[in-house]
Formats: sequence, C-alpha cells, structure tokens
Amino acid sequence: MSKSLKILIVEDQFVEANHLRLMLKKAGHTVTGMARSVTDAKYYIAQERPELVLLDIFLSGKETGIDLAEILKEENIPFIYLSANSNEEVLSKAKLTHPHGFLVKPFREKDLLVTIEIAEYHQEHGIESSIRKELLFQKQLKTIVQKSGSWDDRVFNIIIALQSLISFDLVMAVFYIDNKLTSRVLGYARTGLHEYQRIGIEELQNITALKESEINELRNKSKVETEATFYNDQDFIKICDKTPIKKLIANSMNMKSNLMLPVPISLHENGGLYLSFFSRQSNNYNKNHLTLCERLQESLIYAIENLISHDKKLDQKGSSSINHSTGKNVKTTGFEAIIGKSPILLKLFDHILQVAPVDTTVLITGESGTGKESIAHSIQQLSNRKGQPFVKINCSALPPSLIESELFGHEKGSFTGASERRIGKFEQADKGTLFLDEIGDMPLEMQAKLLRAIQEKEIERVGGNLPIKVNVRIIAATNCNLEKEVADGRFRLDLYYRLNVFPIQLPPLRERKEDIGLLARHFISLYSFKTGKNVTEIAESALKSLLSYQWPGNIRELENLIERSILLAKTDTIEHIPLPVIDETKINNTSNEWYFKTIQENEREHIINVLEKCNGRIRGTGGASEILGLPPTTLASRMQKLGIKRSHF
Repeated sequence: MSKSLKILIVEDQFVEANHLRLMLKKAGHTVTGMARSVTDAKYYIAQERPELVLLDIFLSGKETGIDLAEILKEENIPFIYLSANSNEEVLSKAKLTHPHGFLVKPFREKDLLVTIEIAEYHQEHGIESSIRKELLFQKQLKTIVQKSGSWDDRVFNIIIALQSLISFDLVMAVFYIDNKLTSRVLGYARTGLHEYQRIGIEELQNITALKESEINELRNKSKVETEATFYNDQDFIKICDKTPIKKLIANSMNMKSNLMLPVPISLHENGGLYLSFFSRQSNNYNKNHLTLCERLQESLIYAIENLISHDKKLDQKGSSSINHSTGKNVKTTGFEAIIGKSPILLKLFDHILQVAPVDTTVLITGESGTGKESIAHSIQQLSNRKGQPFVKINCSALPPSLIESELFGHEKGSFTGASERRIGKFEQADKGTLFLDEIGDMPLEMQAKLLRAIQEKEIERVGGNLPIKVNVRIIAATNCNLEKEVADGRFRLDLYYRLNVFPIQLPPLRERKEDIGLLARHFISLYSFKTGKNVTEIAESALKSLLSYQWPGNIRELENLIERSILLAKTDTIEHIPLPVIDETKINNTSNEWYFKTIQENEREHIINVLEKCNGRIRGTGGASEILGLPPTTLASRMQKLGIKRSHF
C-alpha cells in the first residue's frame, strides 16, 4: 500500500472526477482539488502544491492535458494520464512528456491504486538517480580542480564529467575577457564511448575548408547567450540564421540542437566561459536542462575561477596538436559485444552506464535482432552483480504449462513427471541478475505471479508451501509493443509499469547505418576465423548494397548474411552479399513503401522469403531457423503469431 498523497484531479467531466475523488478518499489519499481546465489546474497548483496529478488529456478550454504536463515536468510534479482516446498521434505526443503512468478509461479502482503506487515508485527512483549523478559530478569537479595539469586538459576533464548529465556530440568552449572574444578556441567532438577529438582553429579549418581569418570573422559576428538556453528543431534553424558560427558548425558537422551554458567569471570584469553543447538529434535538450544548468552554475564558476587563478596563459592560443582521444581502440569493459560508434548508440551507452550500477529494473525494447540480449549482458557486466549469476529465460520458447516451474522451481511429486526437486530460475539468479527475454509472450495468468515475485522479493516452488526470499535484479526484453498489448488486454498494466522503471529503446539497424561497415568487418573477422577461410575484405560495391538495404532482421540478419557470404567467397574479398530480393515494382523514386509497413508486416514478409528459399524447411543445416538465427521453437512461435502456415511452402 502506498503512503497517503496529496492528489489533484484534472478532469472536465464532473461525474468521472467525483468518482475518482471517492476512490482516492477511500484509499486514504487527500484530494487538493478538482480542476476542469488547465487554468483551473494552475490555480490549484499555486494554492497547494500536489504530490501527484491525475490528468485527463482532453479538457475544457484551448489548452490540453499535454500542455499542462509540460508545466508539471518543470515543477517536478509527477502525473498520470487518464484518457478514453486511443488515437495514436495523441498518445505519441503524450508519451513524449514522460508521464509516471497511463490509465485507459474505463478502469477499475485496483488499476488506479496500483498505478499511483507505481508512479510514486518511479518518482522516488528518478529523483534518487538524478541526485546521485549530480553528487558524483560535484565530487569529480573537486578532484579536477585539485589536480595539476594544463588549462586545456582540466577543461576537457570537466566536459567529460558533464557528459553523464548533459549528452552531446560536440561541445565548444567560448572565452570572453572584458567583453572581448579571446583567440582561444577549444572544443571536443565525441567519436566513441570514451573518445573525444579536440576541435581547435586548425581542425575547424580542415572541417569547413575556411581560412582562420574567415572563421574568426564569423565568430566576431556571433553573439553569445548570457543565460542558459536551448534550441531544438526549427528554433535551432532560426538561431543558426542569426548566429553565423553556429550555422557553420551545424552545416559542417550535421548538428541539429544546441544548449548554451554560461559560466560567468568574477575574476575578470564582463568575462566568462560559455559552453555550447550540440547534438545530432533534433530534440535533445529541454527545460529540465535549464534547471540543471542553474544548479550546476555555482560549482562550475568556482571550478573555472580556481583553474584561472592557477593559469596565466588564458588568452594565449592553445596548441592545436593536442588530441584528446581517450581510450582509443579500447572497449570499455561491459561493451565488448556491442559494435558501433553512431551517435544514437553512444547515447544508449550513456544510459546503460547510468543504470547499470544500481539495482533498478530495466525494460529493453526493440525489433527482433537488434541485440537486446547483448545489452542485458552489458548491464550485468557493468553492475555490482558482475561476479554473480546471470540467468536467462526465453518466455516465448516454453509451453505455458512449464513456465511457472521454470521460473520458480518445483518440489518432488508436485505434478506428473516431477521425479525430483527442481530449482527455478529465480533461485538460480539469487544475488545476481535474471534476464526475462520476450516478456511480451508470457501468458497472462503467469504475469500476476511474476509481479508478486518482483514486488515481494520472494517465490514459492510449485507444490511447495514455504516462501523463499530471493535477491534478484530484473532485466526484461521484448520486441512487442507492450503498451498496445496492455490496451488489448494481453499484458498487465501493473506489471508493465513495474518493469518499465528504466526503459531502453534499441534503435533498428536502419537508423544507425554509420555502424553497418564496422559491424560487417567485425563479422568478417569473426566468421573467417571460425570457418578457417582467409576472407579479410569487403568490396565497396558489396558495402554499398548493405547500406542501401533496410534490414528488417537487423544485426542478426547482417551477421547471418556475412557468414553465408564468407562461405561463398572465392577470394579474400567478399564481392557480393546475397541480400533478399526486393520487389522493384513496389518502390519508386519518390517514396520507399517499406517505411510505411509495420514491424510485424516486415517481419512476416522476411520470414516468408526465407522459408520460400528453404522450401519450407525450418530445422537443420540451411533451414530457416539457422538463416534467421532463431531457435526452431521460437521461429515456430513467431510463425503462429504472424499467421504463417508451413503448408503454404
């Protein structure tokens, strides 16, 4: 049972609002008000700050619940959406505001109370995580200030420490003394997990093909913001039109959003360090970053002033020969199985590094073949449970009748065939990590028992009557849209929110094409060694074909195709990749029909294509399960789910 909370109801239908009020009162919560519009809600929030808001998406007046959600985020007030509308566009907009829960009308009293309890859990863990990261940054800052070293090195170390709080693909440090722009240009572009390339005047000249005088002219024409501010999407395009140096950086390095963090320095009148963070993602920054900048500013001012007081060469041009490529060609322990350096993958690494050291439950989502198990393994390797068991169970590969016994174990004689006691996956994973793969395929009746085990941290073997305490960190993964499964009644809402404490969404391979070359060469090296063939290269034409393909099977499909290509190669170079044939009649020059198909449609089409090539054969060498990289039982389950019958082939 959650503690008593002060809750504001924002709902324009009085009967529904009053029904909510009665349910909340019965559960021991205090209702601070019932608002019919955003204006009313602002009044109640000003009168008495609520600890939670129940928020209908559609309200009386021009502003919607989504508009109010933005205000609640700024105020750090958790909220749960209430809606009877399942319009995909509206729900997508609502999800972007990161609610602490979502209730689809009509809902039961039990659903409401469980969702409130989970929202409270999310809020507490979110605040704890933020505080922990900021405290770690403050500690790192003190260490940096106390260490000796050049100005550039220490500014670089501050920037690296900031990466855990503010994600970026490029950061430029701009120096002003007495309202004058100094000649020092110091920046760093992120090139890997712990790899940064120094960007000085010389590097800018190489990147932009401009002379130093031309770059300085653009810098002098560009005003620097004196307050923390951010620019996304169209706002970024507009500020670039007004700020020539930002436009140059955006165009030459493909940047799409920007956050400015000024650090005024009292040691010099009208002077300061201005940190300009850039991202290749168009919506990377938000209002939370501004409040973060406010909290960090005092510590940064103290740190920078300490650096200046020990540095007498602030206004001299720094050496452009210094290259801060830390950890060059070295994989951070825990990420060995993950290949790539694309910005979207680096941001994913940052999220993993944040969540791995704590015991927070993680839900990994993404299409089939995107590497969910590798991500789960990385989290375990980077956690405090590294030396403890890592136990995996594939929820789609087991018959419903065996899942309970597999998870919780059974006593001897508990059912026909139970000739001895069996220890289940939960007990095997005690003090370690349990990876629940394909959680979306778990039968509904088992979901309640799993939820109870997670919440109460104890299990009961089948046929047993004694509870057994277990200390297990849960990582779950699925390629299903669990929100749709919840809406359709196939997945429990309470279990979804209990698992979704820290969601990690894996990008499909088509969204990280920068990594295809690296992945291809990795698999060439791997399978050349395994097969004993001396294949070391891939022809440019073959690589181009990989880049133009849309990869419905993702990394797994690429791996299987490279393995086949090595077996077929007659020289040390792969000249041709046997990609599935694309129906050219369905593609024209102006649009690619593939993008308008659902993930399930593409998966179905891909499995059918492979089955046709194999004459319907699933098992054995050259069978569909081998080519697709799936266990035969999983493939059979997928075929049943997608309506594919073997009799068709």
